[in-house]
Amino acid sequence: MKKKLLAALLATVMLLGISACGPQEPASSANAGNTQSSAPGSQGGQSSMPVQAKDSVVLATSGEPIRFMAQSSQSCSGDDNLVLSNVYDCLLFLEPDGELTPALAESYEVSEDGLTYTWHLRKGVKFHDGSEMTAEDVKFTFDLGGAGPIGPALFINLESTEVIDDSTVVMHLSAPYAAFPYGVASRLGGIISKAYFDKVGGEDGYLAAPMGTGPYKFVEAVSGSHITLEAFEDYWRGPAPIKTATIQIVADTNTQVLGLQNGDYDAIRNPSIEVCTRFDNVDNVSWNYTDSTGRITLYLGAWGGHNWDLNFRRAVQCAINKDDINTATNSGYATILDIDMCPMYGGYPTEGIETVKYDPDQAKAYLAQSSYNNEPYSILVQSGTTYEAAAKIIQAQLMAVGINCQVNAVDGQTKTSLQTNRDFDALIGENLSSLVDADGVKSFFLFNRGDPSRLYEREEELCDLFAQGATLQGDARLPYYVDACNIITEEAYMVPLYNGIITVAHNAALQGADAHCLGNFNFYYWSWTK
Repeated sequence: MKKKLLAALLATVMLLGISACGPQEPASSANAGNTQSSAPGSQGGQSSMPVQAKDSVVLATSGEPIRFMAQSSQSCSGDDNLVLSNVYDCLLFLEPDGELTPALAESYEVSEDGLTYTWHLRKGVKFHDGSEMTAEDVKFTFDLGGAGPIGPALFINLESTEVIDDSTVVMHLSAPYAAFPYGVASRLGGIISKAYFDKVGGEDGYLAAPMGTGPYKFVEAVSGSHITLEAFEDYWRGPAPIKTATIQIVADTNTQVLGLQNGDYDAIRNPSIEVCTRFDNVDNVSWNYTDSTGRITLYLGAWGGHNWDLNFRRAVQCAINKDDINTATNSGYATILDIDMCPMYGGYPTEGIETVKYDPDQAKAYLAQSSYNNEPYSILVQSGTTYEAAAKIIQAQLMAVGINCQVNAVDGQTKTSLQTNRDFDALIGENLSSLVDADGVKSFFLFNRGDPSRLYEREEELCDLFAQGATLQGDARLPYYVDACNIITEEAYMVPLYNGIITVAHNAALQGADAHCLGNFNFYYWSWTK
């Protein structure tokens, strides 16, 4: 009977995985550069693709970029990054593995009190119209972006920007914030031209014809069809090998897959792991993956009924086999998490962390000590995602130790409403962080905004620890995050499951098409083998 149940569960997981082949509710550095490709002479593929050297690429994606200036009042989304990350450069680069490296700023210093950042700009950098970037453009970008809809979320604590000379800018913060450089490297930090902004009549003109200092110039956008980018020959790092990059809007995943195999597309964006592993048997197709900046976590309510019982929550902790979940939903490729942070995050603690291992016998012992009496226990999850598959695996694991578990799979809007109101026993969700920093863990704890009856008992204490950790630099931050993570584990407020995944599948002759932790595509690094 147990084997039949497992077979049925795995069948359900495979069906859900196939139905969720496009980008999920998404997906770092631990797996960066992991590449899979079919062996030469593999017999699995039915088609072959031309391997001649060329200087153009076509990327197929279901998500359509529509906003081409991050600082606009319209804001922007993850899909827009496909254009933004190629047309604009920031003061710092966020590399595929989450590392920060110098870009338009050659270097920077942080004052001892953490309130002042001094940026030394690279000289001779040109915008696409041939004009030279100066400190005035940097100030204009940060003033405009900071006042916009996503400014408070990405330029956290930015109070003012001061021009010292043409190549030096000072940014003043209202309070120290260790993750500030990640905001500088975010899509909002893509430097725009003040003179060009004025010339084209402001925001609307810039959105229609965007211009930056990045490796590619914007050529055209045809709604529902494609976006064309052209290499900027005066780019400060030298011209890109790929001269024309086309972002093709292809809604259907199967069409993307067939098009890649037939040579209609050169790369497809974030196919599911289930789809990627099928490419192992296709000639001339490679794929690679990396950790995303998102954490997939089972959050446990701690209010009302048996949820108040710590022993019950600890029983849930011990009953969950994360390896089984990873195998079923990600073919084992995801990074298992012990705390609700991605390992790539700045401020991630590597020592002193308490963890809970899979132990069904201990789970039964905790359950016997609790007040639980076979009441229904429901896991809230968005339907049609791999997270629903994970919930069904967890359901079986909890039932095996004596918990009457049910899965409440709902549409995205309903899930968001129930999650916001904390109207759940448990829920599975992905918490993404645009700022690749430990400060992102606080996003689930809303002690100053929520219903007082729906708070975790030690929520305010946790938020104080997060606030202290966010203000300090370097290793001085770590003890606060260690204490916070250990409280979360001791109180069994959540069960971190696994790190999200970002994937890319591409023509095997295409080099440099690496997955990026934020799902960006940097065409500058792409080239065809000769």
